[in-house]
Amino acid sequence: MWKSSLKYVIARLPRGSGEWFFGSGGRASFIGSAAALLLVCFIDAPFPSVTIVPPYYKHILFSCLLYAILTLSLNFVTGFIGQLSLGHAAFFGIGAYVTGALTKYLGLNFWLSIPAAAVLAAAVAVLLAAAAQRVKGAFLVVVTYGFGEVLRYIAINTDGLGGSAGMPGIRPPSIFGVPFNRIGPSGKEPYILFAFAVVSLLSFFTWRIEKSRTGYALAAIREDEIAAAAMGINTRYYKTLAIVMSAFLCGIAGSLQAGYASFVSPELLSSTQSILILTMVIVGGPRSIKGAILGAALLTVLPEFFHSVKDMFGLGFDPWMILYGLILIVLMRVRPQGFWGKSAVF
Repeated sequence: MWKSSLKYVIARLPRGSGEWFFGSGGRASFIGSAAALLLVCFIDAPFPSVTIVPPYYKHILFSCLLYAILTLSLNFVTGFIGQLSLGHAAFFGIGAYVTGALTKYLGLNFWLSIPAAAVLAAAVAVLLAAAAQRVKGAFLVVVTYGFGEVLRYIAINTDGLGGSAGMPGIRPPSIFGVPFNRIGPSGKEPYILFAFAVVSLLSFFTWRIEKSRTGYALAAIREDEIAAAAMGINTRYYKTLAIVMSAFLCGIAGSLQAGYASFVSPELLSSTQSILILTMVIVGGPRSIKGAILGAALLTVLPEFFHSVKDMFGLGFDPWMILYGLILIVLMRVRPQGFWGKSAVF
């Protein structure tokens, strides 16, 4: 009886929805993920004196979602047009600094600072795209790397942005006059739910873009840019569009990071951050929504786990640094398209 009921429920699910969020299940997967997230966030609420889910674990969960936004945004460049970029931390940092400056110095509402941060990151991306139009491969990596480093040194040497010490004291976002850090058992719950909402909308948006005329144009450019241009595709426009969309989304992630940490530092613009985001995309799988989310989760959770192993056994070295390199070597040899990517990567 229950088997026939289950088959009926599965048959009633929308066929296409499973492609854009966590594989099979579609809408049901989204509802199940949201329910699980609410449970993790507020299971402590009825028991004020008992900590069931430590705040540290909630911080890791938020970090996974934040990096999922960054990997999904970078996927527009690395996955859709097959270009490697080491400058996306710059857009992340721009979003954080814009939100920090607008809320701290001008008293602007946090929610109004998000579109401002995203638009400014996108505007800067137009300039980067113009400079990077005629280069690809290793040359594009150098251009984007240099772009990120220039912005980082500007942040370090600008007193109005806090210099190397960063910008502390950023006001947290609020809803109906209640600050986020006063909502929920640990104050991290609203950030987690907001980040989850952004990841969900971004996943759906990415899926729609991939199945649209724009997605097919980007795929044609990725496979053969010369042939795409010969077919009448405006390659300059679509490559710029991919970079601008990616930067816009990175700016949103930066705003969220600034509100969550109440602090912004030049380290957000570092090449190390860009390398980490790119590695997450490659490990999870370019051109894959679920792969981008998986890569973000793996490379956020695994380092924390192995740091705990180091402290637990009193090791004189960090086992994660060894395992990190080993994972990349084995993955590139055995499955270069990533854990959940398409067969053709670049």
